[in-house]
Amino acid sequence: MSVDIDDLALIAEKLTEDFEFYKNQKIFLTGGTGFFGKWLLQTFIYLNEIHKLNISVTILSRSPEKFAENQPYLANHKNFMLVKGDVRSFSDLNESYDLIIHAATDASTEINRENSELMRDTILDGAKNICDFSKRVGCKRILYTSSGAAYGPQPKNLSHIPETFLDNPLFNHNDGYASSKLKSEEYFKDNVSCDIVIARCFAFSGPYLPLSGEYAFGNFISDVLQDRDIIIKSDGTPVRSYLYAADLIIWLLRILSSGRSGEIYNVGSKESISIKDLAKKISLDKVQTITLSKSDGNTNVYVPCIDKAETELDLKMYTSLENAIIKTLKFEGYDSFS
Repeated sequence: MSVDIDDLALIAEKLTEDFEFYKNQKIFLTGGTGFFGKWLLQTFIYLNEIHKLNISVTILSRSPEKFAENQPYLANHKNFMLVKGDVRSFSDLNESYDLIIHAATDASTEINRENSELMRDTILDGAKNICDFSKRVGCKRILYTSSGAAYGPQPKNLSHIPETFLDNPLFNHNDGYASSKLKSEEYFKDNVSCDIVIARCFAFSGPYLPLSGEYAFGNFISDVLQDRDIIIKSDGTPVRSYLYAADLIIWLLRILSSGRSGEIYNVGSKESISIKDLAKKISLDKVQTITLSKSDGNTNVYVPCIDKAETELDLKMYTSLENAIIKTLKFEGYDSFS
């Protein structure tokens, strides 16, 4: 299954000035079988076939066989090679790589809650291993996809959180995911011998997003596909924003090509929406019950300030939330649009 050709054309159009940077580059990719990874791989195929960039990618996977079975179009491409291994301990490769995109890490709330040490070790040991690996293979630049969780809880009086937000008094250092994301960023900046750029990623929408688990957008899409009532496990007031996947890839690849070494860039949408209103949009205004929990009086916000990316890298949001919803539903086979 492939994403919309129009999305790939949009990515290529917005990255035209970056083509020279990516031409003939050898890339090592972790997290290549996940949401980010599938989009990156589809993009590299398009850039190779349509724009002759000759990008080659080595994809680290815990289960190459499973990925090849589920995604043969991606796994069997002539410019891609799958390597079996864990980000913490993959075998040495007798290759050199120009670029590393480190996009691995399970953001599972369940793992973070039930085994925060495992979450912490996976992130930190993975960062150390990638750092050492980058020195052995002669890497020139690394893109590390971190998380907006590295800021800690967003204060109520802050509608959009900027990269300059430091020393959060609300930060929970017992949160294995958030604290280790922050520490891993610091480790990379202190220990790499090449350029490092960091993308603090927030919330996203689009094809390949998991439809069950931790993501409200994916869960609501699943409810519509299965013609189920939408159940929100809160009072509906938490505020998020959702950047479409094609836009995300433009941002990540521009940050890798042109971001200032050692800098952190927020990646996400600045257009806030409550979870309740998101559910209404995704249900396409159909008569569908949205069940809410009782309010605890504490509105949770998770929305980035993206001024830095807009000003320094000329990045924008190109796809509306409404179009993102339609594109995702169509990708999943929904065709009951009125």
